[in-house]
Amino acid sequence: MNEVNVTTDVHTDVAVPADKHAALGTIATILSTNRPISADELRDNLIAREDESSTGFGNGVAIPHAKVNGLTEPFVGVVTFKQPVAWDSLDGQPVSIAIVLVMPDQNGADKLHLKMLSKLARKLMDDDFIKALKDAQHDGSQMTKVLDQVL
Repeated sequence: MNEVNVTTDVHTDVAVPADKHAALGTIATILSTNRPISADELRDNLIAREDESSTGFGNGVAIPHAKVNGLTEPFVGVVTFKQPVAWDSLDGQPVSIAIVLVMPDQNGADKLHLKMLSKLARKLMDDDFIKALKDAQHDGSQMTKVLDQVL
């Protein structure tokens, strides 16, 4: 992902509602802080995408993603939860780590969005990477290091 600057915004041990839609609302509020984007738009777009099909990848990880207006550079938000959230994941397990891809809603963003999503999805099939994510779940700086390997 070297073509653009992708920042990573990590928040660990966040108390979120047990419902995934409400959890996405909390995530949107956290990730929109100090950014030129609307928390409501981000929440609505995350939920709309989630309603198409679950982003619960498995192994306690979800990869919600959305495009928003007003953003010029993509970013990745990572939110780890104090308590796992039921997410309708592929493996039926609740989610404790959400890796959120937030992309600009403009021409040219689709290719980068798909490239980031596919690279992350491939990495999430690697047991060592999953272990590294879970080991870093409560340590924001370590989580950033783990994700820097992918993004």
